[in-house]
Amino acid sequence: MKLPADIERLILPPAPVGKFVPDEYDIEMSDLIDDWHKADHADVGIIGIPFDTGVVIRRGCRFGPDGVRTALAMSTSYEPGVDVDLVSSGIKIVDFGNVDAMFTDLKETHRRVEAVITEVYKLGVTPLILGGDHSLAYPDIKALTNVTNGNVGVIMIDGHLDLRISHHGEISSGTPFRRMLEEIPGQPVRPENFVEIGINGWHNNAFYMDYARKKGIRVISAREVHQRGIEDVVDEALTRATDGVKALFLSFDIDGLDMAAAPGTCAPNPGGLTAYQGLEAVWRICQHPLCRGIDIVEVAPPLDVLGLTSMMGAALAMHFIGARAKAKTAGGG
Repeated sequence: MKLPADIERLILPPAPVGKFVPDEYDIEMSDLIDDWHKADHADVGIIGIPFDTGVVIRRGCRFGPDGVRTALAMSTSYEPGVDVDLVSSGIKIVDFGNVDAMFTDLKETHRRVEAVITEVYKLGVTPLILGGDHSLAYPDIKALTNVTNGNVGVIMIDGHLDLRISHHGEISSGTPFRRMLEEIPGQPVRPENFVEIGINGWHNNAFYMDYARKKGIRVISAREVHQRGIEDVVDEALTRATDGVKALFLSFDIDGLDMAAAPGTCAPNPGGLTAYQGLEAVWRICQHPLCRGIDIVEVAPPLDVLGLTSMMGAALAMHFIGARAKAKTAGGG
C-alpha cells in the first residue's frame, strides 16, 4: 500500500505492540499487526492521534494511543464468548502509526487528521482510530464524509452530549458533534441519523439537551441503557443511524463507561455503562455492513489506575477487530 508523499510525512512510527507470555499455541496481536509499508492490502488500519489540547478538564489522553497499543500485548487471536478467531477469519490488520499532531494548533492538527484518514479510506482500509481527545471526532467523521457518496450515520457513546457551541469561544472536546452537524459542507450527517448513547451525570446542560431534542437527535442516557438493556438500545440506534445512509461511524469516548471500568480518563463518570455494555455495543454495531470505522478516545494513561483504562481501550479495539472479522467471514465486511 502507498500513501501520497505529503500524507506520509504527517505520520510518525508507532510504538510496537510487544509480546506477552509466550505459548507455542497462542497467536498474539504482535503476530497479527503488520507494518503498513509492507502490506499490499488491509482490512483494518490502526491510526493513533496523540493530541489532547482540546481537553478542558484533565489532560493526559495524548498518551492514549501508545497506552492502548501497550495493552494490546495481552490480547490473542481468539475470544470464546463470540467464538471468533482472527487467524481463521483471514482479517488483515496494519498499524499506520501516529498522526504528527501540533499541540499548539488544534485546527492544524484537525486538518492533518482529516487528510491522513481520508487517504486511508481511499486505500479501502477501515480505520481503528486511537485518541486523543474527543474534539478529534470531527475530523475523523469529516474524513469519512469526504469519501462517501451519500449521507453518513453516527453513533456516539459518551457520558456527555458534546454539542457545545464552544468552550470560552474555543473548539474543544465538548464541541465535535455540533460542528459535525453544522460545519461539514452539505450537512451529510443528518440529526435523525445521529444517536448518542450513555449520556449521564451532573456534567451536562439543559440548553444543549434542548438543542438535541429540537434537532431530532436521539439521546439515550446511561440510566435508560441500564433499564432497557444494551441489546435493545443498540438495535434502536442502528435502525435510526443507518436509515437512508451509505456509511456508519462509531465514536466511543471511554468516559461513557463507569469509572470502575475506566478510571483513567479526562472526566471519570460514576453511573456510566458497564464494561460488558460497552464491549457488547461495539460488537453489535461494528458488525453492521455499513460500519466504516471507529474512534476510541480519551484514554489517559497518566491518570489511570494499574493500567485498567488502557486495557479497557484495548478490549474495545479487539471487539472492533473481531466484529470486522465476523463481518468479513459473513460477507458483509
